[in-house]
Amino acid sequence: MKHRENKPLRISDLEKITGLNRSTIHFYLREGLLSPPRRTGKTMAYYDSDHVAELQRIRELREKGYPLSIIKEMKSVNLGREGGEIEESIPSPDRRQQIMDKAVEVFARKGYHKTRIGDITKAVGVGQSTFYLYFPSKKALFIECVDRVFQTMFSGVWEEIKHEKNPIRRIRMRAEVVLKSYPQFIDILHVLHGSFEDDPILDAKRKEIYASVARTVQRDILKAIDEGLIIPVNTEIVSYMMVGWLETAPLLLDRDKSYSVDELLNTLEDLFKFALQHRKDA
Repeated sequence: MKHRENKPLRISDLEKITGLNRSTIHFYLREGLLSPPRRTGKTMAYYDSDHVAELQRIRELREKGYPLSIIKEMKSVNLGREGGEIEESIPSPDRRQQIMDKAVEVFARKGYHKTRIGDITKAVGVGQSTFYLYFPSKKALFIECVDRVFQTMFSGVWEEIKHEKNPIRRIRMRAEVVLKSYPQFIDILHVLHGSFEDDPILDAKRKEIYASVARTVQRDILKAIDEGLIIPVNTEIVSYMMVGWLETAPLLLDRDKSYSVDELLNTLEDLFKFALQHRKDA
């Protein structure tokens, strides 16, 4: 149904124009999602083209998966722009990048589960309604920047480890860094392992991250074989086993266990020493 912009509309007209029934429209009014109509009597309420635009916008946001609480926040922010906190209504590539940059810092510092959307928006200096203009959820943002999160965590550390000549010692140092300094790395591995298997795109990202971590360990194992420190093995299998060890080792650090990080690392190094002894005895 077409309508003239200045023509007053009854709720029946809104139903025809927007395709929403009156119970839904009344609900949006009660919840403050829709601006109040102009009333000329107890039962006479008139709407206009602004109400049509509001309802269409609500419908669009709902179809994109935005919860009503966030849509309501967007509306309240827009109404309070004069003299209040300024929020954005039109996405900007620069702002999106800024949110991602700050998210990388927060995820690297706190891990996935301890990071809240509010932590990210506070770091950027925007409200949560602005966040939802760019990303539908924390998970969606995380997937966009998870590669950079790992790089931020270990960029300086890996450079230091490179100066260690003994590849077996390097493997121990890598595990030590994760267990002692970056437990949030384990948290992120758990998220990748357990949350995204039902989504082909996200599962592909998970496999990509695992392969990247395993390749780092695989290079040290290859070096140890080349130097005659351990017997030849399938380096890809062993490197993935190491990643799995990193994921599960923290379970032995719980309060119910009496193990320390150094005990775990010593056992790991003993396994490689056993492989060395096996070569000598062969």
